[in-house]
Amino acid sequence: MTARTDTIRLWPARAYRDTFAPQAPEPAEGAELPPGWHGLYFLPDLALDALRPDGTPARDGVVPDIDLPRRLFAGEEMTFHRPIRFGERLDLTVTLEQLKEKEGRSGRLVFVTIAKTVGDAVTVRQHDVFLGPTGPALPGPGPGDLDWEEPLDLGPIHLFRYSALTYNSHLIHYNDPWTREVEQQPGLLVHGPLTSMLLLDFALRRNPGRVPATYSMRAVAPVHLGAPVRLAGRPEGGGARMWVLDASGGVLVSAEITFGSQVPGAGVA
Repeated sequence: MTARTDTIRLWPARAYRDTFAPQAPEPAEGAELPPGWHGLYFLPDLALDALRPDGTPARDGVVPDIDLPRRLFAGEEMTFHRPIRFGERLDLTVTLEQLKEKEGRSGRLVFVTIAKTVGDAVTVRQHDVFLGPTGPALPGPGPGDLDWEEPLDLGPIHLFRYSALTYNSHLIHYNDPWTREVEQQPGLLVHGPLTSMLLLDFALRRNPGRVPATYSMRAVAPVHLGAPVRLAGRPEGGGARMWVLDASGGVLVSAEITFGSQVPGAGVA
């Protein structure tokens, strides 16, 4: 287990807003941090010798060093218990919940689930996968009828800024030769956590005034920089389903959200 403490400062949220979410309110002391933006805080501070060759953590006190060359973000589930406010000082605790080895069509895989608790405000289960040098996974079948769609236009500056904001040194987001020659991908990859934040922001923009109770995201296939993709979604039950779709309508990322009954600022049961 590891623990970190951070103050929810204005600058990280302002930098993310100015780069990715200009529709969001200007951050202000005492105001609510938008749901899911806690990922901009509690940053790791690992020394270079604690990193794997691909730039991801090797010895972070949570996940053991695993002898497979690639590490990818596979998804996450969040439960929102109450809003986080700017100016709060909170503790993050991180524990390894599960480590499981499997043999797939492409060889050995190791799946890890990491449990995170952000004070009494948010709980998260993050899923990562370790694997060998294989080509990109294929998109899933399209979702059918959609109510919301908008293009997702990202460039190298977006990836650089998100890497800088989250102290993410994973080479697949900025080193093209590594990504193509070692990871056997056709181009740089958009960060999984960034894609998750963008889908959550998208869902909340399309449902103004609603308060999220739970949110989950699953990566199906990589989102490559420069490939035309779009955000899409539709209401479903007490929430909504969202996707990142490729140019042919195939699913690269899927997500679901449920909404609570509280008004903004009152917390979520």
